[in-house]
Amino acid sequence: MKPQPSLPRLLRFMLKHFGNGAVLGLVLGEGLLWWDVLGLRQLVVLAEAGAFLTAAFFAYAAMLFGTVAMCVAVMNLGERD
Repeated sequence: MKPQPSLPRLLRFMLKHFGNGAVLGLVLGEGLLWWDVLGLRQLVVLAEAGAFLTAAFFAYAAMLFGTVAMCVAVMNLGERD
């Protein structure tokens, strides 16, 4: 039985930070809908394509925050305390 190859270190680093940012984006997006900020929840509920709009909203929030978190982590690679 051959050992499974592991992901390269940099790829693991980037995926970890992307995942953390994506979760943060999903939590913030849920907060926006939960507290009905600027009537966003009512807008989605009353729309004909409400399910598609909700899925697109969460996908965009996850990608946006995940990418920002990954970029910040990469930019801070060279800094030492």
